[in-house]
Amino acid sequence: MGGGPVSLSRRVAERRTVAQFGDSSIPTNGSLMTPTASGVAVNDQTAMQLIALQACVRILSAAISRLPLNAMVTRGGVQVPTPTAPTIVVDPFGGASSTQFPTRRAGLKQLAISLLLRGNGYGMVTAWDYLYRPSRIAVLHPDQVKVTMNDDGSRDYEVNRIKVDNPNSMLHLTGMCMPGSPTGMSPVSYARQSIGLGLAAEQYGAQYFGKGAHMTGVITVPGDLDKKRAREMKEGFEASHSGLPNAHAIGVLSGGAAWTNISVTPEDAQFLGTRAAQNLDMAMLYGVPPHMLGQVDRTTSWGTGIEQQALGFRVWTLDDWLGTFEDAWTAMLPRGQAAVFDTSELERTDTAGRWSWYATARTIGGMTQNEIRAKEKLPPIEGGDDIAAPLNSAHSGDTAPPSPPEQPPPDDPPAPTK
Repeated sequence: MGGGPVSLSRRVAERRTVAQFGDSSIPTNGSLMTPTASGVAVNDQTAMQLIALQACVRILSAAISRLPLNAMVTRGGVQVPTPTAPTIVVDPFGGASSTQFPTRRAGLKQLAISLLLRGNGYGMVTAWDYLYRPSRIAVLHPDQVKVTMNDDGSRDYEVNRIKVDNPNSMLHLTGMCMPGSPTGMSPVSYARQSIGLGLAAEQYGAQYFGKGAHMTGVITVPGDLDKKRAREMKEGFEASHSGLPNAHAIGVLSGGAAWTNISVTPEDAQFLGTRAAQNLDMAMLYGVPPHMLGQVDRTTSWGTGIEQQALGFRVWTLDDWLGTFEDAWTAMLPRGQAAVFDTSELERTDTAGRWSWYATARTIGGMTQNEIRAKEKLPPIEGGDDIAAPLNSAHSGDTAPPSPPEQPPPDDPPAPTK
């Protein structure tokens, strides 16, 4: 992103008509107020009431915001961190220098939540450095921003109905996007029928237990009983068979009374299977492994073992979302630099496997001792940067021990006598 400071960014901060995440959620999108086929209205707020969807958004936004973001340059065909990282990478939202602004983690999480629910995440550059490069971003609510596309493919932005004079001052993250569309596709909008079914199942279950209309059984007697006699029989039976001390007790009914057990019908119990299916649908919608949502019976589909499942989650789901952030941040860095998330924490194996891998890398000369120690957050040691030093041996730069002194040649044997 290029361009100088714009006065609009200050006006936007003063004229926001929608509280920026004031209720810690995305406000209702008016276009989604029509009820779904299940009879439940689905929008950004009601969708977050579905626990499976909220869990997916929480897992992905937390995974994105917790990873370190570095500015990298290519040297010798290898990407290495820049000696001094730009402010837009170290403290993009200003929270590290002032409590008035969001921290890096909070700002990234807000953008991720907006992106996951609405398919778009917006920010505006509010500060520039002395070279007119972006140094601070303010996260915008998606309801504040209107995007249009020009004939040449460029985008124009309006924030709070005010046209942005410098489009380069806008940060725009998009999810899946139709060709020719200026904005991303909202997952909630496209999956609202499935989300509505899940919310309807939750409401059905809550009403089912809340009204308490289901009885465990009934006592039938021949003839009619008045209210007093019926209440006495009910209270007496409950006193004799309720509670843990009376578990599995033998009941005796007299006077022709009979007990009839009432079980939950398959129709009444079907909502449990419906809820489980909706959890799986939300996992498929966001690409989250089912075991992260409590579906432990489906872990084998993501690999054997937690390590393989975590690796599959990073490769097939998280990398795409991380790439969206990396591309947006790279556009704000000087030419030749790239923004890259450090995913090494997500790739850490168990202790035994990790140190076994270190030993192999050390043996073949792939890593130095200090590089290994840095990954384990240990301080460097003297001589630990020698890549050619054999394992458990002296360093290649050490001087060889002095050679033993040469022994004098033996005396010539005496000449034989004639």
